[in-house]
Amino acid sequence: MTNQVYYRRWRPQRLADLVGQEPVARTLKQAILRKRIAHAYLFCGPRGTGKTSTARIMAKAVNCLNPQDGEPCNACRLCQAVNEGRALDLVEIDAASNRGIDEVRSIREKVNYAPAEGAYKVYVLDEAHMLTDAAADALLKTLEEPPAHVIFILATTEPHKLPGTIVSRCQRYDFHRITPAAMAERLAQICQAEGIVADPAALHALARNAAGSLRDAENLLERAVTSLGTPLGLEQVRLLLGLASEERVRALVGHILHGRVPLALTLLNAMAAEGLDLRQLHRQMVDELRELLLLKSGAPEMVPQAEEVLREQSALIAQVTLDRLLHTMRLMGQVNFRNDTPTSLPLELAMIEAAQGDAPRESSASNAARPATGGMAAASSSVASAARRPTASAPAAQQAARRPVPAAPSARSQPPAAPAPSPLPPTPSPEASPARAQTSSDPAVRLEQEWDGIIRTLSRLSRQKYRRFNPGALLRNCRQRRLEGDTLALEFTHRNYMERMKEEMDNPESRRNVLDAIIAALGITTPLNLTYTAPNGPDSTDKPRQSPLVQAALGMGGKILEEAEERHE
Repeated sequence: MTNQVYYRRWRPQRLADLVGQEPVARTLKQAILRKRIAHAYLFCGPRGTGKTSTARIMAKAVNCLNPQDGEPCNACRLCQAVNEGRALDLVEIDAASNRGIDEVRSIREKVNYAPAEGAYKVYVLDEAHMLTDAAADALLKTLEEPPAHVIFILATTEPHKLPGTIVSRCQRYDFHRITPAAMAERLAQICQAEGIVADPAALHALARNAAGSLRDAENLLERAVTSLGTPLGLEQVRLLLGLASEERVRALVGHILHGRVPLALTLLNAMAAEGLDLRQLHRQMVDELRELLLLKSGAPEMVPQAEEVLREQSALIAQVTLDRLLHTMRLMGQVNFRNDTPTSLPLELAMIEAAQGDAPRESSASNAARPATGGMAAASSSVASAARRPTASAPAAQQAARRPVPAAPSARSQPPAAPAPSPLPPTPSPEASPARAQTSSDPAVRLEQEWDGIIRTLSRLSRQKYRRFNPGALLRNCRQRRLEGDTLALEFTHRNYMERMKEEMDNPESRRNVLDAIIAALGITTPLNLTYTAPNGPDSTDKPRQSPLVQAALGMGGKILEEAEERHE
């Protein structure tokens, strides 16, 4: 007999064996006891939380020849057939590889056949969210009203991708991530049955690294036993997983919170030189900051640490404000290792910025007056104040640009002779604000002064305002522009940009937006004509279409194939 991996050998065989899913197990057990079995179930939740195992337990329980208090006996021939993977009345389908309409039609044809041995025929569709739309539609009627001897169980990790028509026809059960304590207890039971001596702290480290998936935790345990043997110690597990000790992580976080940049960088690079996984280190730092944040917010009962560790953490943050913690937590949470072989640079940048202490500061009186239980309100106010204040890393010029500068009286402030036809108000450039008082009244000169503002105004318009191209982006490639009377000549750097601009200007709405923005910026009321040139293309004149029918057709996506002069007889 081949040796099975731990997660298969120790798969739950009864509802009582499910780890961390007590509400689901209790409800299903009562349904089996009272013979209130539904025709379709939806098991959804993260991977490794027991969805497929529960489906198999249900298949055994509804067909068991000797059920015991709503549980399968695991001794009769039908239960043994399910455990050994040879049950004829249990059909497991991988919807990720059998997701088409042909496979669903095959199911619809076979559900009418009676069960071979038991009372029910159970269909388990794993990764049900992978079904195509056509396959889901084909399954609807059968899923809503299957034969009395058929039970459908759909398992998925992404229930939001399932059509609402599928979800509404099933009884939904949500499987939650398993807590590290529950996983560590299950790992201890496996170690006892396998004759493995393991430190409880090592099992807890494996459980925390599994991120709520019991299957991952069991795989990590088997990997550790295979690599390190028995007894299994904490330091060995940390070395295997690339984890740093909690004391060093806490010291690193303390250096950051207290602004000790040289010590923080030295410790970080020392751990990186030892070969520690920087992704794991980053996650450990975020977990430590979260625990400190919970302590500072007055919720120590939510921190799963021993009393002596809680005292160390409380002493660490005694002189640290909640704003400083929030600021550091936010920066560390934004660190992203994009490369497969990360360097310490992303962590170093976040640590240095966090150690600068640019968190929103409040008066000491307000900090002293804030109760320990007011952490959530303080977090909300700090986030709002952080959004209003510029960061210390921004240059002084950018901070000055954020301050509103009152515009001096200019020709633009004079009311035009007629109301501007554009719904787009001109958006002035912040960099040009100090020079508004010297704005020329000559439209040709003002065109150069306001050109960047025109481009920004057009670039900010939503994509739906244009047909295909963004005129603001195209006008950035206009190296020269000349205003001669009522004609604006645009010279592009390349013929491609010129042709794209011409094509976009064939759209009446795009043409209106561009002309309105230019007219509003120049402070004129007369309509403009546009001409286009490029160094490697012929000159072209953009003339507005005279016929309203042509304009309407262009607005609906039409194109002019050939133009002919209209003759009047």
